[in-house]
Amino acid sequence: MARVYDLVRPKTAFGPETIAVLSAALDDAWERLLESGSECTRPAYARAMREVIARRIIDIAQRGVVDQKELADSAVRFLAANYRLGKRQQTSSATAVAPAALPKITAIGNAQSRPQP
Repeated sequence: MARVYDLVRPKTAFGPETIAVLSAALDDAWERLLESGSECTRPAYARAMREVIARRIIDIAQRGVVDQKELADSAVRFLAANYRLGKRQQTSSATAVAPAALPKITAIGNAQSRPQP
């Protein structure tokens, strides 16, 4: 019976120089996401998203790619294809919902849609 550790163990051992390139690629990809204002960089998601980026970079490096820019590009493309990368919206809770989207409440408690202008 296979152990979980055997299933996730890396197939390749990297030397110190390669590890430095992988680390720089991770930092580069993360900086790009921060600059873009991606929702993936929100504190609630940051740790998990950095791990996703790191795993993707390792996967690509195990296939023989060791160029920092190419690794970072691949990680960002992977996130763009598989995760929501929308920009964070800076709104307060009071303005988060447009007033026209809220139902009109009548005196008897029934909700009715507001008439369209």
